[in-house]
Amino acid sequence: MIQINHKNIVQFIVLSILILLCIDLSAQQATATIANKKDILIGDWVPVDISVSAPNNAKVYFPNFNQKDSSVNSAIEVVNVSPVDTIRNGNINQYHLLVNFIVFDTGNILFNPFPVLVDNLGKKDTIYTEANMIHVAGVKIDTSKDIKPIKEPLNVPYTFKELLPYIGIVLLLVAIILAILLFIKWRKKKKEPIDERYLLPSHEWALKELYKLKQQKLWQKGNIKEYYVQLSDILRNYIELRFNIPALENTTDELMRAMHKGIIHKKQKENINQFLMLSDFVKFAKANPDVIDNENAIQTVESFIQETKKVEEPNPTNNSTAKKKK
Repeated sequence: MIQINHKNIVQFIVLSILILLCIDLSAQQATATIANKKDILIGDWVPVDISVSAPNNAKVYFPNFNQKDSSVNSAIEVVNVSPVDTIRNGNINQYHLLVNFIVFDTGNILFNPFPVLVDNLGKKDTIYTEANMIHVAGVKIDTSKDIKPIKEPLNVPYTFKELLPYIGIVLLLVAIILAILLFIKWRKKKKEPIDERYLLPSHEWALKELYKLKQQKLWQKGNIKEYYVQLSDILRNYIELRFNIPALENTTDELMRAMHKGIIHKKQKENINQFLMLSDFVKFAKANPDVIDNENAIQTVESFIQETKKVEEPNPTNNSTAKKKK
């Protein structure tokens, strides 16, 4: 009969722990595989597959090859790193990290073991891959031939795809400039005052301007020339709007010839002719009319506007409707 004592119990526990540790350690392995070790030229990429086996509930931490200063040594630099690939196999996961290195030295180049940290439910362990030796050959140089000069860079024409961003920038700038110009033009147009000449009936506008001129009392203040300039402009604008004659561009003689028989009466024509001739003398010959002439001038223009204003004919439809109501 087997006698169990305290010494045997301690030995059993220690043995069990060692067995579990061995199982865990056997489940954690790391390798680094380099393909084409023998046929590498200086400058070639060296793909290294770092493979780690670990329990599927463990966390694996590879070396950080994405850091700026991630070169292995002065002759080996990291080109790029692929994402970690995981393969499940029962309770064990197989992790693969593909790293492309580039070597700038010749001869036998040693890749030292890469450390990989495995965190198995709080129990951390660092395992290492095996070291790898590769042979890097240099470029063969034919010393029997002369050294040739360095060739100039080839001039490669730009493709449309390369020019497309610049074309887009130019078009965008042109569009922005056009938008700014249109906005400025719109703002200026918006600020322009409304010209009442084209909003009101011609006689209403002219009589309104005559009233403003009277309020200024120009000739009473000695501004006789300005008085006749504004008064003749009001008359010429009215003629242009009312009779569609370019009165502002014509001389007095041309305007009188344009005001032919049938447009206005003879007496009306004589009156505005006398006024315009007096205005010309004041403006161009420094004539100085007396008070009566100044008062008669604005009355002549006002009478002409009142006598020749366009009277709207009553709407026959409205009249017939009104009669029916009666």
